[in-house]
Amino acid sequence: WSDKDMFALLDFINSHKATAGDSLNFKVAFWNACAASLMLANPEKGRPKTPKSCKEKWKRLQSTYMVVDHLSCSSGFVYSLKSGADVGVANENSWDGYVKVHKDAAPYKNKGWLFYDRMSALIPSKCKSLN
Repeated sequence: WSDKDMFALLDFINSHKATAGDSLNFKVAFWNACAASLMLANPEKGRPKTPKSCKEKWKRLQSTYMVVDHLSCSSGFVYSLKSGADVGVANENSWDGYVKVHKDAAPYKNKGWLFYDRMSALIPSKCKSLN
């Protein structure tokens, strides 16, 4: 999946999210239409996407979003698309402790996740308000 293909998937999901309800659990017909959409039937990279591959990619995007969202609201880190958790000398020990518990966060030490803003528009943040 290229980045362009991923954005096409997220755009399709966003334009049809009302059909899935609050939990964004889409029916089989949705995944069939998704795979048949112009952008995913003729992807920039690889073979045409199947309903199953679209659904599996959506599940992985949701999982990654939860990891990055948790990181973005964790004390001691300032998450950004450009720098991820922006770990430096001053917070390296905090990062090491965080990654021991949250192993999936490791790729976002100093690099953001390109799809975070798009996913934030689809899935509410689990971050507790600090106010």
